[in-house]
Amino acid sequence: MFEHETDLIITSIRQRTPGNNDVIAIKDILAADIPHAIKTFFRADVQTMLTEELEKYQTNSRFRYDHPEVQSLQTQINSILVLHYSYKHKEYLQRLSDIVHLMVNYLIRPQWTLTNALFEREQSISYSAVLHFLNYFGPYEYLRDIIIRYIHDKRISTVTKDEFASLIWRVDGEYIKRKSGDELARVLFPIYDFFDFPKKSGNNALPIKALMKYFDDKGLTNVHSRLEGILAQGITEMNRRELGEMLEDIRRTSGAFEAEKKVDTAEIKSDIAPVIQVQHQTKDDQPPLQEAVQKPSTSPASPVLIEDSDRRRFVKKIFKHDELGYLATIETLNTFPSWKQASTYIDEIFIQNDIDPYCSEAKRFIEVVYQRYYPRK
Repeated sequence: MFEHETDLIITSIRQRTPGNNDVIAIKDILAADIPHAIKTFFRADVQTMLTEELEKYQTNSRFRYDHPEVQSLQTQINSILVLHYSYKHKEYLQRLSDIVHLMVNYLIRPQWTLTNALFEREQSISYSAVLHFLNYFGPYEYLRDIIIRYIHDKRISTVTKDEFASLIWRVDGEYIKRKSGDELARVLFPIYDFFDFPKKSGNNALPIKALMKYFDDKGLTNVHSRLEGILAQGITEMNRRELGEMLEDIRRTSGAFEAEKKVDTAEIKSDIAPVIQVQHQTKDDQPPLQEAVQKPSTSPASPVLIEDSDRRRFVKKIFKHDELGYLATIETLNTFPSWKQASTYIDEIFIQNDIDPYCSEAKRFIEVVYQRYYPRK
């Protein structure tokens, strides 16, 4: 599947990345008119090589590389070094092929690909290794952001392959649970966009079989079955508008998109996964807490206060009697200037605390925060 399209993408990227016969610089790759996901991966790839080299050099050094001024200057130097790093031509071609093939797998089966690529060599890895590895993957930003916040907030030091597979399934499942058909179709924008290169038509179609793999990866068996039925009718492709209409029909008929837990533990063989150094990180101290959900600074309206009755319900049902957790959440919500950011963060809180987003307390919590951005007239 996608063999022809993948070859076309690789060929087009090669044609659009300038360089002489010997080397190709990262700055030229980043400036080229190629998919952003490929640029992200190449930059992370070189950043990893530089970090490993500096760590080896600085380990036995007597100089103060940890001095704040040195670190500030080192950051600027690192940025220049990364931009001017050059791949040998043959090395670049091989790396490009590996990256595009991995990205195709990731776009179609994000849960499976992340889990197997991350744990290709080890069955248990550090929290910092997970954070570093996720920097390689630009598409599906929501997955990366929620996973990072969850691991950070829970102060998880290490994670096993099974734990990560369970976490990503849960995170993804909760994220799509409240989506409409059109919203869920928009989640697939990175796939449609990637395979629209280099034409950039804006209305390309994907093979039904590819969409079946995508929804199978998410555990949405009802969507997979509907696509299977459509394929049996001789329809082989579907654009994003058609997909949104089909998904909305399924949602209206069957209710919210419920993921069935299905963890594929098969391994993949690839040289893409980098060697990641273990880093120790600690959670920053919390800032002073406030109880009101404040209006964004751009709005002149008064803060939306949480009534005592709501407060008690939220602390008991959503935060499991964790008063400080509740207050910290309100403080964090105060920092978000848009409902989109606040809504994503609320999704994360519900996932962390295992809260049904359709329970009365959850719906009321969403309603209260929503009024901060869209107050009732």
